[in-house]
Amino acid sequence: GTVAMLSYFAVSLFLLILSLSTSVATERGVYQSERVKSPFVLGFLKPKVYLPFGLSADTQSYVLRHEHAHIKRFDHLVKPLAFLVLAIHWFNPLVWVAYILLCRDIEYACDEKVIRDMGSEQRKEYAAALLACGVKGSRTVACPVAFGEISVKQRILKTLNYKKPAFWIVLVAVVACI
Repeated sequence: GTVAMLSYFAVSLFLLILSLSTSVATERGVYQSERVKSPFVLGFLKPKVYLPFGLSADTQSYVLRHEHAHIKRFDHLVKPLAFLVLAIHWFNPLVWVAYILLCRDIEYACDEKVIRDMGSEQRKEYAAALLACGVKGSRTVACPVAFGEISVKQRILKTLNYKKPAFWIVLVAVVACI
């Protein structure tokens, strides 16, 4: 099972890199390709952002903020490491659930980082950018190398209904963790 999972990782990475061979650099660390359906980050040591062609300037601005949040949070290292744990414990359904929830929470955390200081109108624009970048019919949950669009509907709802956590809630959470 572990060998099969790691083989899946290697083949996925190889095919993805092969499909991105025609991508065009638009700015430092940002590439566009006609083969990209949804924006994502790829790379372990020098992560790059890949975008589809045809995004409006506003949408691209929001998408780049989101993808750079992934890079700042080192999600490009965390997700493959989590997939390695999944490959080793492929037989454990709780690890599968944990991996799926990790992928979802990574996306939610980056969305929250982007919208934290936005007003209502900007959050609506960000939600529209999420909708524009959502991939229809993509159900790959265990994609080990790239960040796909996971539950776009839920992310849009969270974006539109976002409220900053109260100070006392943050304090209680920190004390509980300690």
